[in-house]
Amino acid sequence: QPADLLKVLDFHNLPDGITKTTGFCAARRSSKGPDVAYRVTKDAQLSAPTKQLYPASAFPEDFSILTTVKAKKGSQAFLVSIYNEQGIQQIGLEMGRSPVFLYEDHTGKPGPEDYPLFRGINLSDGKWHRIALSIHKKNVTLILDCKKKTTKFLDRSDHPVIDVNGIIVFGTRILDEEVFEVSGGPGHPTPPGHASVWSPAAGLSCPWGLGPVEPTACGLYPVLCCVGDVC
Repeated sequence: QPADLLKVLDFHNLPDGITKTTGFCAARRSSKGPDVAYRVTKDAQLSAPTKQLYPASAFPEDFSILTTVKAKKGSQAFLVSIYNEQGIQQIGLEMGRSPVFLYEDHTGKPGPEDYPLFRGINLSDGKWHRIALSIHKKNVTLILDCKKKTTKFLDRSDHPVIDVNGIIVFGTRILDEEVFEVSGGPGHPTPPGHASVWSPAAGLSCPWGLGPVEPTACGLYPVLCCVGDVC
């Protein structure tokens, strides 16, 4: 089932450090009014138990992270991080120039020197980007703005485990001195939002509002969700 990070982290109630702003589309033909986004400032303290993402199941081995985001120009920090019960970061999506996907399963694989690095991509250029990161078996695929597709090897275990007894942190890491400033929002006024974790399942709706899709289409090939979604 999809997990809406904006909902889990209570964005809609505008906690300290969160303000509402205009999102990706200032005017969309398919809806009334502009898209809604949320600006995250240094005052924000956004975290929640990972169990709130998957309260009745384990964290999926194969999953996708989908978001529409505008990062502060020149910034280099993690958009979202998941820590295990011992405080070790197991998942992290870094924004910036040549972004890194941090992933460490229960056996410690892969090591930091083998984290997937996406050279030649700049996610912190001050522009809106649609990011789909798909983790499937031992590959991680980054699809940027529904066009650019890059796949990297993910040297993890055959049956990796991500601990759901820890916490998820948005906008920074536990030991970072600076909080990441980012605007990210749901795009369409209907849920789920545009900061979501998806696992393959039948009958899901794409996060960009295109209705039910074939099994694995959102979970493994999220580029399919972009078709037809225009301002």
